[in-house]
Amino acid sequence: MSFWESGKRIMGKPTIGIDIGTANISIYSDTEQMIFHEPTVLAYDTKKNKVLEIGHEAKDLAEKTPGSIAVISPLQGGIIVDFDMTLRLIKKVESRVSATTGKRFKQMNLVVSLLPGATNIERQAIGDILFSLGVRSLYFIEGSLAATIGAGLPFEKPMANVVVDIGAGKITTSLVSYGGIVTSATVRKAGNELDREIAQLVRNKYNVLIGLESAEKVKWQLRCDMHNDSEMIEIEGRDLVTGFPITIEVASSEFQAGVDEFLNRVLSVVQTTLENSPPELSGNIRASGLTLTGGGALLTGLSEWLNSKVSVPIHVSKAPFEAVALGTSMAMQHIDRLINIEKVTPR
Repeated sequence: MSFWESGKRIMGKPTIGIDIGTANISIYSDTEQMIFHEPTVLAYDTKKNKVLEIGHEAKDLAEKTPGSIAVISPLQGGIIVDFDMTLRLIKKVESRVSATTGKRFKQMNLVVSLLPGATNIERQAIGDILFSLGVRSLYFIEGSLAATIGAGLPFEKPMANVVVDIGAGKITTSLVSYGGIVTSATVRKAGNELDREIAQLVRNKYNVLIGLESAEKVKWQLRCDMHNDSEMIEIEGRDLVTGFPITIEVASSEFQAGVDEFLNRVLSVVQTTLENSPPELSGNIRASGLTLTGGGALLTGLSEWLNSKVSVPIHVSKAPFEAVALGTSMAMQHIDRLINIEKVTPR
């Protein structure tokens, strides 16, 4: 059986779903197989004007390379901030996908997730990149709707499905009912912001410089409530006084202020969405609760903390990192029952 044989064909073409996130690009086929899942990062040689690596290989080079090699994250807060580097990155991703599937993007239907309320400029930027690769069958879907599908929730029914998508660059909460988004809220500061706050605290208080990758490792050792926690975390960095490598131990509770800011951002978008929800769906929300997706959903103790604040059941999606991409790849099978999906044509 070929890679695509079991998939449902739309207009005779296979379909892939793409989630271009701030931290990762995830791509699924319409057979619900993961094709690509790597960091949204590229290593670029400024002297040779050449992309050296992308994904995990590029991320591993961060802060370990000569000055002529820049490790670039071309998206911030879910927004393309460097069009040229995003284009170069997507071209490399296409080559990897082609090696796996035997097909180029122009030979497939592409369904790409977007933030709810994405501006015309943001939509246009993604469209221009993909159309420049010869793509002619392109659809945009609201990311929260895709996450609802990928999480296995009854998105097509007239009932409340509340999804909280906690990514690296943004936190979005949406109420999905009857194939569309009823209301949503987004804040464009999320996991990456917490990484920066961790690195800043270590620098300011201990005169130790750590990279964002090291800060991220610290983040995954934290819990949501550490006010009285004396657990020590070992951190490797560079002493700003001596310039030498150093290992320090920091009590996890020292990072509580940064974690609290992160948690309050999560709570704010949840509260905004719930406050704007139709009263007719309130009973559904109390019964079905909230479903967490995105990498931030895995922060230890988050579901328990959120439950204590909103008093409804909190569920974590089976594969929170991939829920959006998976749902995006499945969207074409349900296109007649989806409201927040649209076919895009070149300008």
